[in-house]
Amino acid sequence: MTTLITFSMALAIIVAASVAMPPPGGKIVGGQFADRHQFPHQIALFFEGRFRCGGSIIDRKWVLTAAHCVLDEMTPLPAKDMTVYAGSANLAEGGQFFTVYKAFAHEEYGDSKNDIALLQLDDEFEFDDTVNQIELFSGELKNGDEVTISGFGREGTELPASEQLKYNSMFVQQDEVCEFLMAQTGPGLICLNNDAHNGACMGDSGGPAVFEDKLVGVANFVLNECGTVYPDGYAKVSFYREWIDGVMKQ
Repeated sequence: MTTLITFSMALAIIVAASVAMPPPGGKIVGGQFADRHQFPHQIALFFEGRFRCGGSIIDRKWVLTAAHCVLDEMTPLPAKDMTVYAGSANLAEGGQFFTVYKAFAHEEYGDSKNDIALLQLDDEFEFDDTVNQIELFSGELKNGDEVTISGFGREGTELPASEQLKYNSMFVQQDEVCEFLMAQTGPGLICLNNDAHNGACMGDSGGPAVFEDKLVGVANFVLNECGTVYPDGYAKVSFYREWIDGVMKQ
C-alpha cells in the first residue's frame, strides 16, 4: 500500500510512496466520519486488490490523484491492475468498482514536485447522489481560508487502519514554512494546517481538498509525521489546470 509521502523538516528524508503498509483503510487525523452522500466525488484507488490511495472524480471517465499513487518509485504501475472504488463512504460495502484504462503521471514528477496524476477509466461513471464529479477551482486561495479534506487514510502514524471515510477542516497557511516548502517543491503547492492531531495521513494520498464546493488540492505529503503542527502539502489544482485539460483532450 502507498503511504502519504513524509518529509523531515530539513527535507533530508523522504519516505518512499511504495513503503509497505498494513491492510486497507485508515483515516484522516481528527475530524469526523462522513456519510455516503457527503463526498460523491471521493474515490478509493486499489492496486492488485489492495487499497492504495484516494482521488477525486472530475469527469465521467476521469479521476484526479497523486503521481506517487500510480508509480513504484519512478516506474509506472500497470493500469490493468488498478481499480477505482466509488459511491460509498465505507471500503467494505455499498460501492462499485471501475477498471482503469490508463494512468497519466505528470511527466516532470520527481522529488515531490508535480505530484499529480490522472486516471482514465474503461467505462463512464453513472452520476447520482453518491457518485458525482467535482468542479475544479480556478481562483487563488487566501491565507486562513478554510478547506475541507477527506480520505480513507490512517488516523495517526502508528494507529491501525479503518474502512470508514473521514473528513476534517484545514486552513490555508502562507508563511515562511510554506515558502520554504515551495522553494523545494515548486509553486504548485498549497500548505494546509490546523491544530495538532488534525490533518492527512498514510492512505490519504491523492485525496481531495475542497474550497467552496470546488477541488483546490490533491494530497501529496506530510511533514515528519501525521497530525503535527506543521502544514500538509497539497498539489495546487489551479496551477496544474492546463496540464489536466491537455491530458483529458488527448
